[in-house]
Order: sequence, then structure tokens, then C-alpha cells
Amino acid sequence: MAYRNIFVANQSVLKLKNNQLIVDNGEEYSFPIEDVRSVILDNCSTTVTCSLLSELAGQGVCVMVCDSKHMPACMLLPVGSYCRISKRITLQINQSSPKLKRIWQRIVVSKIENQARCLEINNNHLYLQLINISKTVASGDSTNREGYAARVYFKALFGDDFTRDDESIINAGLNYGYAILRSYICKTLVAYGFEPSLGIHHKNQLNQFNLADDLIEPFRPVVDNYVFQNIEKWDGEFKTAQKGALQLLLNSAVLLDGKRHSVANAIELVVQGIVSAYEEDIQKLKLPQLTDTEFFNYD
Repeated sequence: MAYRNIFVANQSVLKLKNNQLIVDNGEEYSFPIEDVRSVILDNCSTTVTCSLLSELAGQGVCVMVCDSKHMPACMLLPVGSYCRISKRITLQINQSSPKLKRIWQRIVVSKIENQARCLEINNNHLYLQLINISKTVASGDSTNREGYAARVYFKALFGDDFTRDDESIINAGLNYGYAILRSYICKTLVAYGFEPSLGIHHKNQLNQFNLADDLIEPFRPVVDNYVFQNIEKWDGEFKTAQKGALQLLLNSAVLLDGKRHSVANAIELVVQGIVSAYEEDIQKLKLPQLTDTEFFNYD
């Protein structure tokens, strides 16, 4: 089972040798590709061979490349990993609007409940207000309870002066963590034959990943909780150590259908649930429940 999350911060050469991912930055490191869950390339001078990229895609490894500002710029998607893509895309296109609205309602309720859990974990009494908000979400969230809950939630978690538009260490951490989750969700959607531009609620014609932006919502509090609990330790810095730690959240635990799963495994189960919800009943869609940050140990 894949579990390694590799963060490349220094100028390196990455290549394939004997089905191993080789990272050479003066010293040579070797990783079995079947153990690799994700790779983040955070140095614009890094070189990667085409043979390695092809093998990573074939093994379904999530690969992200960062720009000169060290923020995620692009991702590698395993386009050949599902054999009946047209069938899956036809399934997406044929979903009725009422069904999609009910699925979106479930996603929004799950997101707000996880935001409430984040506040409760961190001893903030306003979690009760969010629980009440979650009970008022209509089909399709026609009254935008998601937006209302977000305004209450972020100010409760990070202070009355905080906004998501600030250029701050908090937002840098949130945005980076969200980008990692979004990339992994995109990779998983493509691996299951989905067209990620065909969303449930998000419909932006300029967005190639509307469906990923739907499914990320209940997972966002995983990042929020970690950033809140660690922001003081960062001491005003958002560099390699902090980014690498956020990548490891793919190995952190959430609950899904009463069982502990890594975030990465839960994402795959949610994508499988979307297939079942589209083909059969929306009740088959299981969504994650936030727990306090705890990492699986694969050693």
C-alpha cells in the first residue's frame, strides 16, 4: 500500500531505476514506487525523466509541481488508468439536477459538521452554532448556509480580524494544504474515469476541476485544524518544513462510516461513493468525519 509522501525542496535529479524512484541531490535516495503516495517538486531547477513520470502516472502517484513562489502550479494526472472513461462521463452527464442538489446538500452538511468538530476539538463553544446551521441546509444549499457557516467559523477559529483574503501565514498554510488535497482528489477522480470539470455544484466553465472542488469541502477542516494547532510553532515562517508537514496530512486519520482511515484512503472511498450515488442511491455516499490530528504510522 502506498504511504510515502516525498517533498523535494533542493535542486535534484529524479529518475527511474529498477522500479525505484531515485532522488539525487548530491546524495542518492531510493524509494519503491509502489510505496509512494505523492511527490511534490518544490524547486524549479529539479529535473525529472520522462520514464519516471510515465511510471508514476501508471502507478497512480499524485505529482505536483510548484512555481517560483513555491506554490502548487500543476499536477500529473493518470489519464490511462481507467478503461471505460466514456461510460463514466456519460453517467456524470445523465445525473438529474434534483439528485445533484441532494448530493450537494449532504456535502455541505458534512463540511459544516466537520467545521463544528474542529471548533469543538479546540474548545470553542461556537461549535454549537455551527451544528445548528448544519441542520438548516436545504437541497442544493439554496440559502447558502455554507457561506454563512464559513463566516462564523473562520472568525471563531482564527479571530475576528481574520479574512480568507489576507496575505498571511495562516492563509498560506490553508491554501497550500487545500492544494495538496485538491491535487490528490483530482488524481483519484481521473483514476476512476471521472471528467473532473463536470461538477456537482461547481459549474465554472473556466475551472477544469469543478468536481474536485465539490468533494474537497468536507476535507478542508483537516487542514484548518492542523494549521490552527501549529501556527504558533511556525514562528512566522512558511517554508519547507511546514509544507512537508502539510503534505503528510494525507496520512492523517479521519472517520468514515465509523472506521478510521487515512485522508488519502478516505478520498478514494468518497470517490467510490460518488459512483454508487450516481448509479444507485445517494445514501451510499459516505463522507468523512473530522478527528483531532493523528497520523498513521506505516513503519
